[in-house]
Amino acid sequence: MNKRILLILIIGFLTLTSCEKEEVKIIVNDDFNWTVTIPKNFKELSEGEWDKVEDKGIDVVENLYGEEVESKATLLFAYKKDDFQSFQSYYKIHDLETDEDYSKSNHELNKLMYKAFEEMVPNGKLDSIASVTTINGLEFNRFDVIIDFPDGMKMTTVDFSRLFNDKDVTINIVYTNKNVGDKLIENILNSEFE
Repeated sequence: MNKRILLILIIGFLTLTSCEKEEVKIIVNDDFNWTVTIPKNFKELSEGEWDKVEDKGIDVVENLYGEEVESKATLLFAYKKDDFQSFQSYYKIHDLETDEDYSKSNHELNKLMYKAFEEMVPNGKLDSIASVTTINGLEFNRFDVIIDFPDGMKMTTVDFSRLFNDKDVTINIVYTNKNVGDKLIENILNSEFE
């Protein structure tokens, strides 16, 4: 084998292995002293792309309840691998004096989300579970909704939420690929709050 063919083979191998070793991203959020890892192959959504996603969600809720909704959420980050694998976090202010009890508010939000999914997928089968989980020593509310679509697709959405002083932080994961979803959940459960 001549040296030129060997060199081409080595460069090809190095190119393939460097693609496989794509770096993961580590996000450090100073507002919450939070460090979280974003898996490889996830791309960050621009603010404009996130606005479109948020607008669609607002339209669904407005159509469902027949009243105008104002988003008061501040995006921390949003990433997606494809249309069915995404990972985002945001917070909104929870006024401790005028808003209802946080636990009650969170429970009501879970019910609204479940109802919205029922409306969006009327022929699907839904299941949900609410629980409390610990991330780096802090308790988070967790709400999972599993949606079996009539065409056989299964989608899961997992929300983690917690009140930090007056900031209601939500971490949302959506997936159809269980391996991807498991990795995203693992990254959240292993994230650190200092």
